[in-house]
Amino acid sequence: MFELTKKVLKRSKKEVIYKVVTSFFIQGLLLIIPVFWSDTINHLTNGIYYKAYYLVSILLILSVLYYVWNYFNQKAWYKLYNKLYLGYTDAIVMEVDNINRVNLGEYTNILNTDIDIICTFLGNLITRIIQVCEFFVIYAYFLSLNIYIFLITIIISLFMIVILILSGKDVQKANIKRKASLDDKTITTHDLYNSIKERKKDVNKKMNIFDKETLTYLKDNYKYNIVALSVIYLILGCLEFARYGLIFYGIYLVSQGNMEIGTIILVYTYYSKIITNFEYLGTVSADYRSFIVSLKRLNVIKNI
Repeated sequence: MFELTKKVLKRSKKEVIYKVVTSFFIQGLLLIIPVFWSDTINHLTNGIYYKAYYLVSILLILSVLYYVWNYFNQKAWYKLYNKLYLGYTDAIVMEVDNINRVNLGEYTNILNTDIDIICTFLGNLITRIIQVCEFFVIYAYFLSLNIYIFLITIIISLFMIVILILSGKDVQKANIKRKASLDDKTITTHDLYNSIKERKKDVNKKMNIFDKETLTYLKDNYKYNIVALSVIYLILGCLEFARYGLIFYGIYLVSQGNMEIGTIILVYTYYSKIITNFEYLGTVSADYRSFIVSLKRLNVIKNI
């Protein structure tokens, strides 16, 4: 099933490397900048003002670099997306032997929607992999900081991953049904267009069918998005609860002289990264299911 994807990616090596490099710098800066902020607050609360000024100057430089690399990263994403899109499109358009395996609605949506889904997923996958690596950096820091903060974070993270895995099948099932409804809607759209254009007598009949298929698609699309979003919001809510629980614990440690204020800020910021990355993981889980569904539809024509 992945043979075509391997071929397309192989032809896009330059674009992939460019995306990897820019993504690496961006995610690295997002981990480094909070550390400097934490040190700045610690020096400020300890009355070491000249070091606070120095660190703020470094933060300004790092922030500028972050936006510069973001610009290059966006360019890299679109270059990779375009190369992938052309690769998949050329492979499908030139395939004529198996075109009768799909109807007009499926063919239209495969060329317009499914290829877009596949290319978007692959374009974002590089950044998502680097974001997964960020988890290990953050967990290592928490382990060095406090064993209880580390253990609570690991337990809640593993629990959230289990939820993502268990909910995956329901999300994929809803997505398959949504795509089938979209195919039917696309077919009725073409039929309605032809009836209106040729001024046929069955326009009202075609309009009723079109309305019915539209309502079916909207219902299936609603169900898919609600299922996917409910899982993500459940995970984010649990992580948010854990974050504030650890902040309470951090305040206690500060009161006992076992933690600095800047460290609490760093824990809070790194938890924001964990929450953001889990939000992306939730999206990736749903996107991966969509990617597989779209790839299977595309391979019907390609006969792989």
